[in-house]
Order: sequence, then structure tokens, then C-alpha cells
Amino acid sequence: MPKTYQVITIGSALVDIFIHTHKFQVKNTQDGTMLCQSYGSKLEVDDFKVFTGGGASNTAVGFSRLGFHSGIICETGRDGFSDLVIRDLKQNGVATNLVISEKKEQTGGSVILVCSNGERSVLVHRGAAAMLDPFDIPAYWLTQAQQVHLCSIGGQQLTLEKIFQFISRSEQTTLSWNPGKKELFLLANRQLLVDQIPCEIFLVNEEEWKIVSEIQGEILKNFKYVVVTAGKKGGNVYYGQKSFHFSAQSSRVVDTTGAGDSFATGFVAAMLWGKNPEEAAFFGAKNAASVVTYYGAKTGLLTREDFLNHD
Repeated sequence: MPKTYQVITIGSALVDIFIHTHKFQVKNTQDGTMLCQSYGSKLEVDDFKVFTGGGASNTAVGFSRLGFHSGIICETGRDGFSDLVIRDLKQNGVATNLVISEKKEQTGGSVILVCSNGERSVLVHRGAAAMLDPFDIPAYWLTQAQQVHLCSIGGQQLTLEKIFQFISRSEQTTLSWNPGKKELFLLANRQLLVDQIPCEIFLVNEEEWKIVSEIQGEILKNFKYVVVTAGKKGGNVYYGQKSFHFSAQSSRVVDTTGAGDSFATGFVAAMLWGKNPEEAAFFGAKNAASVVTYYGAKTGLLTREDFLNHD
């Protein structure tokens, strides 16, 4: 165990069960694209796989693979799924001494239904992953880290405020934040005040960006880098009075799970290496393009050598 960590991720660690079949029926309706199956029927599937996932788990492994000493703060139960999560983290070089394991809680999980084009519908039971409370957040480790990468924690407002408070007190720790919808609604409803959040890199997708439409100006003013991804369309990076569009990198899409986490990992890592925002967006897009060619959010994560040898 290192004396301090270069990167600490905070958020969920889950078990993901992937089910893929070309027989999934996808229909376009006026309410959007629907995944439809006959009620009460039995459907033969093409593939069935089990991986670990969750925002904090995916990004912790991503940073570790890029050569950073990484730790993770997440919550699990004490069950078979927890054993799987911990074993996978350790095998990928992530320190697990900050993981909270609660006997009376259930490790979270999801069932991911993958269509032939790689798009998916997700059934989620967050369980312990959404139960981080303020007492679970260790001030010492956060304030000693070079980077804290915060993922969704199920909208736990008091826990978020504690994290922001600790990082605000540290002169050496920077925060990157990839919030979930519950956190975004807290922002939109001004239950969390943008000017009190010490965020340097803010990452959302275009649908999430719309949730905070009324306070986008405040976010752009207070957060140094704002990244809005748009899947195959690439995305935009805003910083200061500048902005630019970046392109997605083409790849054969098998499964889009973890694309956002892998982009965030690549972008933040590049900034830690001293790259400029344009290079960071390239690295993020490259990481995401690799991840979506495999099932699961971790198999395709790139190494430091994969990035730095891209020229």
C-alpha cells in the first residue's frame, strides 16, 4: 500500500451481467427507441457474460492501467459479488483498503441487455453502491491524493458536501467530477451551489448537460474544464473563453457500456501528464473507442504506452 495515492476514485462498484442476442426486438416509437419482447416468453440468447463495473471501479482500473497508484472509495456488501469486485480490483492493481464492506447490505449489480448494434438497456440495483455516507469519506487520504475522481454516488448530498469540503482544504488535490442524474438534479435545484464546489474537470454527456441548462453559465464560469460528450458525434470542451469540438474515433462497436468512464479516465490522465485539452480529448476518445469493441467496461482499457506511443 503506497503512503499516498496519485488518484482516488469515489463512487460505485458493481457486478454487471451482460446478455446479448440478435433476437432483441428494437422498435422506434414517438416516445423513443424501445426494446420490446413478448411478455411471458422464453428467449434464447447468444451470449452471457459477467464482469465487474460501476463508475468508481471502472475508472480506478483505468487509472491503474495508465500507471497511476490508484485507490477506490466505494461500498459493497459482504457477499459473493463483493468477493468478485475486490478480487478484480486487486488483480488490476487497485488498492482496496478504502473499500467499505457492510454485512447488512447487498453489493450492487446490473443486468445489461445488449442489442446487435452495441446499444443497450440496463437494469440496475445499486444496493450498497448508493449508500456512501459522510463517515465513509476519509479526509486524510483525499487531501493527500493528487487527483480525486468523483463518479455518481446516488445523490447523497451530505456525502458530496463532505467530499467538496475536504478537497477545498487541500492545496495539492484537484477534483474531476462525472456526476449522475441525481447529482445533476441537486445542482439544477440549487441544493448544491456551483461556486462552492472545487471542481476542475466536469464531465457529462449531452443529455445530462440539458438537466443543468439553467445553470450552465455558472458551471462554465466556475469549473476550469467542462466536457460534454455526445457519443458517435464526439463532443465539446469548454475552458475559459475558449471551446472546441472533438471527434469520436471510429471502431467496431460491441458494447457501449463504460464508454463515458473510459473517456473520463483518458481525459483526466492526459491532463495529469501535462497535456493540453485538445490532446486530452484525443486520449479520452481513443480510450472510449477501444473499450466499446469489447463486452464490459474494463477489457479494452488502454495502457500508458498505448497512449504515449500514439504518434
